[in-house]
Amino acid sequence: MGILISYERLEDNQLRVSFVTCQVLALLLSLVFRYVLSTGRVGVTARHVFAVVVGVYMAYFCHRWQVIHFLIQSTVCYIIILSSKPSNMHKYVFTFSMLYLTLCHIYRTYYNFGTYTLDFTGPLMIMTQKVTSLSCALHDGLYRDDSSLSPDQRKQAVRRIPSPLEYYSYMFYFVGVLAGPLTYYSDFKAWMEGTNLKPLIRIDEQGNEIVVIKEPSALGVVLKKATTAAFFGLTMLYVGPLFSARGNVDDLIIAAPLLTRFGYLHVSIMMARTKYYFAWTLADAVANAAGLGFNGYDKNGNPRWDLISNLNILKIEFATSLKMLIDNWNIQTTLWLKRVCYDRAPYQPILMVYVLSATWHGFYPGYYFTFLGGAILTPAFRKMRHHLRHRFQGTARLRQLYDIITFTSTHFFLNYHVLPFVLLDWEPTMKFYRSLYFAIHIAVALVAILLPYRKQSRPSNEAAIAKTNGVTPDMIGKVAADKERNGMKTNNNKVENGVGGHRIQNGTITDRALKFGLGERITNGMKGFSHANYNGAKFAVSYVQKKES
Repeated sequence: MGILISYERLEDNQLRVSFVTCQVLALLLSLVFRYVLSTGRVGVTARHVFAVVVGVYMAYFCHRWQVIHFLIQSTVCYIIILSSKPSNMHKYVFTFSMLYLTLCHIYRTYYNFGTYTLDFTGPLMIMTQKVTSLSCALHDGLYRDDSSLSPDQRKQAVRRIPSPLEYYSYMFYFVGVLAGPLTYYSDFKAWMEGTNLKPLIRIDEQGNEIVVIKEPSALGVVLKKATTAAFFGLTMLYVGPLFSARGNVDDLIIAAPLLTRFGYLHVSIMMARTKYYFAWTLADAVANAAGLGFNGYDKNGNPRWDLISNLNILKIEFATSLKMLIDNWNIQTTLWLKRVCYDRAPYQPILMVYVLSATWHGFYPGYYFTFLGGAILTPAFRKMRHHLRHRFQGTARLRQLYDIITFTSTHFFLNYHVLPFVLLDWEPTMKFYRSLYFAIHIAVALVAILLPYRKQSRPSNEAAIAKTNGVTPDMIGKVAADKERNGMKTNNNKVENGVGGHRIQNGTITDRALKFGLGERITNGMKGFSHANYNGAKFAVSYVQKKES
């Protein structure tokens, strides 16, 4: 493995340039893929061949012969899928793929300890998500009875083992081979076959169907996301080095007044986020340009292109609670953790999600400082909210004051606990925390342990859903997920009984919402929702009803 990792490896700066070059090229090729290689012009096989050939070349261009790791993991997992019984294939695939990723993480940590480099383990992490989610979907589709599946599992279930071309196209398609975002196989298949882009149809007063939008356009969304990615790329390149996260352990900064130190901490963590904003937003733009990521229409009939989006930048930067921040960060990874781990864990699902999230990320000590800090921070925040929030609801000014307090406290404590995730190493992390005498850790722990817990009644059908991926656990909520229906005939949208069952005037009646609860969440991601699809149009909008512990 050492030879494979070191042989012809590009230097980090070269790899960054290669990555950006490939993503810009992918953006241009995505337009070719959608409009020149559309299903109306060429067959599905030609689309698969184009996607996998270009994807393998891009992987090689960025990672040279380290691309062999992608081939080894994906090929062995495909052999397992072909040779195993559907009852156990997902367990075998999960075990091998995570073991292989773990070995690569250990090797990388050993040879690049204390520094972060853009190497092959990033795409390998995405491929691990793909192959494990596919094996679980095959297990659901080939082995389990439909009556035992949740609505989400039934929608994602795969009823046939993909052919070699389909499988390797899914693993290496050029749109997501370098930076994701994670796309589930059912969505990938619909995209390849051209069935994901559905028209918007309304019914006039005479009952006639009118095609309002024949095929949704992503041009405006792609331009917006590409511009946003460019902005954060330039910010990362020119402003980021001025506020390095490692500056927080510089002797000059440590000797500065506390206000200066925490101001620098806030800006440096904000700059650390820009690389994720750049990479994930650009990847989302590439996917949308190729026609991937269409998520129906909103209530005003506007196309939505957020099916595989990984973040919501404004809601992250202006979050007034940990829940709001977590819900909008690395969305697809949290959905993967829910579908692959939480929903299938035989016992202690929340603990299993913690373990999987930590292992999937790697083995730098800083990751575990952040995880453990988040485990303490979450109950402390929840208790403070329950004891204080109702005192600030009397007037509009009090509510505004509460928002200011929660905004400030959310980002202050988050930055304090997330810094090790950026520093990675043990020594700088300990230097930073020792300089503050662990005072914030102690204060948070005292609040979490000593502050009385105000219990509230909960619905008997509430279940916990874990949410993870790298910052802190948070939130209990309830989601109403509407069943999917084909075809949309609508004029007005009517919510009946306040429950999310939607009656479509002059058309069909949707199924009533199915509910499931949300429990402890660990950071770096967000829950997934199932929406009612009316010929691609989402008029039955899922809602989140916050449950206070």
